[in-house]
Amino acid sequence: MERYDSEFHSGFTRWIEQRIAPEDRDDSIEVFGVLARAYGLTADVADVVAAMTCTTVGEVVAAYKADNTEWARTQAVFDRPDLVALEAHLDTIARRH
Repeated sequence: MERYDSEFHSGFTRWIEQRIAPEDRDDSIEVFGVLARAYGLTADVADVVAAMTCTTVGEVVAAYKADNTEWARTQAVFDRPDLVALEAHLDTIARRH
């Protein structure tokens, strides 16, 4: 079987990938990562991920929370007004060239 690597590279998705043998990886890893980021980590998904990764639900929840904390920090940096203005300026320059 070809090795599967998710296209959705959240910390939570990578955490799942690191705990599953390469030959056992499939699209469900990416689905769980996207669903957790978009809708939160439900108890059902936490149970499935724990079973997939041979970990506890507590470990899954901790990995999910750590990823969300890091993501929130990153988003806070990108939301700074000075960076928004810089991005707009760089977009203008890029369109000219």
